[in-house]
Amino acid sequence: MGDDSLQINKITPEITDKFAQYLRESGIAVATHNRKIKRLTKIFKVLKNYRDSDNPFIAKALRRKEREEQEHLVRRISFTRAQELQLLEALDDDKNNVKNKPEIRVIYHLSMFTGQRLKDCVLLQWSKVDLNRKRIWVKQFKTGKEVTIPMAPKLFEVLTEAKSWEKGYYVCPNVAKRYNKVDKNGKTTGNNLVNIDVLRVIKWIGLEPSVAVPGRKKKVTVYGSIL
Repeated sequence: MGDDSLQINKITPEITDKFAQYLRESGIAVATHNRKIKRLTKIFKVLKNYRDSDNPFIAKALRRKEREEQEHLVRRISFTRAQELQLLEALDDDKNNVKNKPEIRVIYHLSMFTGQRLKDCVLLQWSKVDLNRKRIWVKQFKTGKEVTIPMAPKLFEVLTEAKSWEKGYYVCPNVAKRYNKVDKNGKTTGNNLVNIDVLRVIKWIGLEPSVAVPGRKKKVTVYGSIL
């Protein structure tokens, strides 16, 4: 590799220490910090034949410990029954606007009446909905387990309305398309867009869905634990 191998050998433990310190001061989460170090460790493992010394990113001291964030842990807050009713009323109010509002309304009902996570609700397919038997079959993306959920009368009403816009596989086709959006590098970006849409509804009823946490750039969501 010639000159390239010389450049690789310039990455010393002193440089990696400075880089790790830069990451610590950048405000990223512990998991993100460790993920970046792990990736660099793998890269230099591949390049080991072109280095005169050991992998500069292998030192445990470069990684952060999860307990660093424990004192700043923020627990999710469950909605009260009154707040749930406020959310549904806000979604029915014409003065409140959010992208794909009719489908966001369905997603809120699915979440409240089934307890599923946002991804499970957004990507629910009609093949898993039986309006005649009033049941939903959902394969949870996190666990891979399929569960059968009976429909509450209100959920049945909302899904029956949604049947009028049926096109393709998804119960909420436009939100599902938005959720599955990726950038030019193939990285998923749509999940964050849909999450923002969902959190906007929470603000309609005067709640702040996210709070700042010391040492982190991004706010942490506290409301909408099942969303």
